[in-house]
Formats: sequence, structure tokens, C-alpha cells
Amino acid sequence: MEFEAVFGLSGAWAKLLCRADGYLLTEVWCESPAAKQYRVRDFWGWHRNFEVFRTRFQEEFERFEEWLRSERLIEREQFLGAYYEKSDGGGGGEILA
Repeated sequence: MEFEAVFGLSGAWAKLLCRADGYLLTEVWCESPAAKQYRVRDFWGWHRNFEVFRTRFQEEFERFEEWLRSERLIEREQFLGAYYEKSDGGGGGEILA
């Protein structure tokens, strides 16, 4: 299984996140093909949606991480943080990324 397939638009990660309210989309890109280093960025409508997801789907999230390691798709991961971006909708809203 390829990393991009798992974290792509119709991959297992998006399917898990789609079960949560407020999930918008996921971006994934390879930062270093030689090192097989990827960055994944999830977008949420509101910061509370992300927090509720982490609480409500904690067991599923942990199983997913175990599966990623068993498939040798990840060796380690690092949460880089959460931040807000202005939406392009003109309404002044913010999107958690």
C-alpha cells in the first residue's frame, strides 16, 4: 500500500475523518522523495470539530496508527500544530488547518 493512497482523497484516512462533523479535506505531499518524508494537513471548519474528533474517535485513530506501522507506512510522526487560515469565501471565516 502506498502512503499517498492511504492519505489521498478516497483513502482510509479521509474515510475516518469524514465520519466527524466539520472535516473539510486533507492535503498530502512528499517533501523528500529520497527520505520518503511526507506532510499531511487536515482542514476543519472549526477547532472544536477537530477536538471532538480526537475524543470521539480515539480508539479508531489508535487502531489506524497501529495499522500504518504494521504496514510500514510510517516510522514516526510529529504533530506540528494547529493554526487558522482565512477562508476565501469572503465571509471572514477561518478554517483550522
